[in-house]
Amino acid sequence: MEIPFVKMQGAGNDFILIDEYSHIVVPESEKPSFVSKISGRHFGVGSDGVVFIQESDRADARFVFYNPDGLRAELCGNGLRCFAKYVYESTIARKNPIQAETDVGFLELELELAGGRVRQVKVDMGVPRLERENIPVTGEPEARFIDEKVEINGESYRITAVGMGNPHAILFYDDVEDVDLLRVGREIRNHILLFPKGVNVHFVEKKDVNEFRIRTYERGVEDETLACGTGICASAMAAAVNNKADRNKEMLFHARGGDLMVEFRGENIYLTGPVEEVFRGQLSVD
Repeated sequence: MEIPFVKMQGAGNDFILIDEYSHIVVPESEKPSFVSKISGRHFGVGSDGVVFIQESDRADARFVFYNPDGLRAELCGNGLRCFAKYVYESTIARKNPIQAETDVGFLELELELAGGRVRQVKVDMGVPRLERENIPVTGEPEARFIDEKVEINGESYRITAVGMGNPHAILFYDDVEDVDLLRVGREIRNHILLFPKGVNVHFVEKKDVNEFRIRTYERGVEDETLACGTGICASAMAAAVNNKADRNKEMLFHARGGDLMVEFRGENIYLTGPVEEVFRGQLSVD
């Protein structure tokens, strides 16, 4: 069987998009193994995740996302931006903004157009959550986990946890290039006694007023990724609650794959950045 796909990237965060709007292409039971196979960078197409575009009864389209390990994930900010570009340019929904149905609710995607093409997308990522039960973090359900000291394998870390529909741990450093990202990221990500569903781990360095550098160890990818949209939003919230940023002004994050902007509108947080198509192809599946 031949399955058409589109490869897109947003700030270096790359995704394979499969159009299932008119009919399901990959049966639900087969999606985990399918995603694991095609996400591999040596024997597959290679990606930080796979987006399935499906029909929705209450929105323009449904966003379904799987991590490269084959596990379904709650949300992906950069994946949503790629999804918006595909939905608009494929004429599934030739409108602006686009309404997306996700596993964490309905989100609005604002498009910046140039010559009829989507150049940039702003995503309403919803309300960042600080309560332990909404991240999740073990302990008192309604308590917050802000700048908490955590001991792991004899080392001490200061961690702020934020829920964006998926879990994030944020650590602030003077220089993120000095971080042993793979070792520290894995230790925190797999600290299941504290983070029962695992956690995405972000290392953030303040460069200037509301300007940061960020590196990410991403759950499901199990490696460093060039950007993480939900993680950047979580890091913006962490910066605000730790008095490292003014939430009333835009924040600029320099990820390894490019720059992304974050802003608060009331309680909701918005993520803005470029999105590009890389290539298209056909997958041969037995």
